[in-house]
Amino acid sequence: MKRRFLAALLVVTLLVPVITACHDSSTQTATKDVKATGYDPKEAVKDFEFGDLSEEEKNYTIEMGYFNCDHMVAGIIGEKAGIYKAMGLNVNVTKSAETLKALTSGAMDVGYTGIEGAILAVNKGAPFCMAAANHMGGSRYLVVSNDIKNPEELVGKTIGSMTATPEIDPEFLTWSEKLGIPADAGSYNIVDMGQQDACFALKAGQIDAFTCCDPYASIAEFEGFGKIMGIGWGAADVDAESTADTWGLCCIYAMSNEFKDNHPELARRLVYAHQLAIKYMYEHPYNAAMMFADGFDVDPYVALRTIYMKTVAEGRTITWHFTEQNIENYEHYFTQYPQIPEEEIPQVNDVSKFISTEISEDAGVDDFESFIKENIDPVMPIGMTFEDWYNKVKEIDGISDKEAVDIADTATSYLNKDLKDRETYE
Repeated sequence: MKRRFLAALLVVTLLVPVITACHDSSTQTATKDVKATGYDPKEAVKDFEFGDLSEEEKNYTIEMGYFNCDHMVAGIIGEKAGIYKAMGLNVNVTKSAETLKALTSGAMDVGYTGIEGAILAVNKGAPFCMAAANHMGGSRYLVVSNDIKNPEELVGKTIGSMTATPEIDPEFLTWSEKLGIPADAGSYNIVDMGQQDACFALKAGQIDAFTCCDPYASIAEFEGFGKIMGIGWGAADVDAESTADTWGLCCIYAMSNEFKDNHPELARRLVYAHQLAIKYMYEHPYNAAMMFADGFDVDPYVALRTIYMKTVAEGRTITWHFTEQNIENYEHYFTQYPQIPEEEIPQVNDVSKFISTEISEDAGVDDFESFIKENIDPVMPIGMTFEDWYNKVKEIDGISDKEAVDIADTATSYLNKDLKDRETYE
C-alpha cells in the first residue's frame, strides 16, 4: 500500500518538467548527412548477395520496434544511415514500450527487446525467435543522488525503478556483494515507477536512487544531479575486457517466425542490415551518437557519452554475434545464486525454437571479433579516455571544432581518468 501511494504521489509531482538534457528534435537536427562523414550505404551493401523479391515483398512494409533504451540504437541507425533503403527494405521503425507484446501478438515483424522477457514469452509459445544478438551486457546502472557518499548510506532510502524482490534478483545480489549493501526489500523504500519517471524524481529530490539503462544514467551525470554507483553486467565475472563468449545476453534482435518463413529474403536482408547498423556505430560513432540524440531526444553530449560507454568504456557490448554459450552464461547469472528459486530463472525450454542461426549464415554476416580486431581496436582501443575518443571520432566523421559538441564543461570529467581506477565501476 505504501509503495502504491508513494508512486502515485511522485507521478503527480513529476507532471512538472524537470529534465533539461534534451533538444527540440522538431527544430534542431544533430545528425550529419552520412555522405559527409565518408559513408556511402550503397557501397556498404555491395558485398551482400541479393536474392530475388516478389512484387509483394518489394512493397512490403516491415514493422520494426525498439524500446526507449540505448541498447537498441541500431534500429534507428539503420534508418538514418540509409542502410534499410540501400538493402531494398521498406521499414517502419517505431519506438514503443510494447515491442515485446507486439512481437508476441504478431503485430511486428522484427524488434529489439530484452532477453528475459523474450525467453519467457517464447517458452509460453510466442511466435518469434532470436535472429541475432544486439547487446551482451553492462549498461544497467544503479544511480544515486550526490548526497549518497557511500553505498551503505542507501539503506533506508527511497529507490525508484527497482525490482521489488532484490533478494532473488541477480543484478541486485551482485551489487549487494560488491557494494556491501543488503539485498532485501525491507532495507529500502522501493517505488514502482518507470526509468524516465525515476530520473525525473531523482532530479526533483523525490527519491534517493534508481536503477536504469541509458540515456538516464548519462543524463543524471551530465546534469550533475546523480552518479553511477554500480553497473549490472548481465553475467557473472565479466568486465570491459571480457571475450564475446564469456558474456551473457541483455537484448536481442527478435524476428517473427511467420515473417522469416514466408519472407526468407527479407529476413536475411534485415539481419545483414542489422550488422551494418552496428558497424556504423563503431566506425562512425560521432554521427551515430547524433542519430541517438535525434532519435531519443537527448542532449548530444549525453548521446556521445552513451555511445562511448557501449563501444569502449564497457567493452564491445553492442554486437550481432551470439552463440548458445551466451544463453548459458545468462542463465548462470541467475543459477550462481542458490537463493533464487528455479521458477524465477529465465531458462530457455527449447534452444532450437528460441534461436535461429541460419538467417545470419544465409545472409553471410561477418565475424564480429575479426571486425573489431581489424577495424576498431587499432583506432579506439578498450580503455581509451572519453576525451581522446571524442577527438578521434570527430576526426573520423569530419566534424570541425566549430560544429562539434562542447565537452569542456561537463559533470563527467572522471571519464577521462583511467577506467580501471574508477570506484563506480566495481
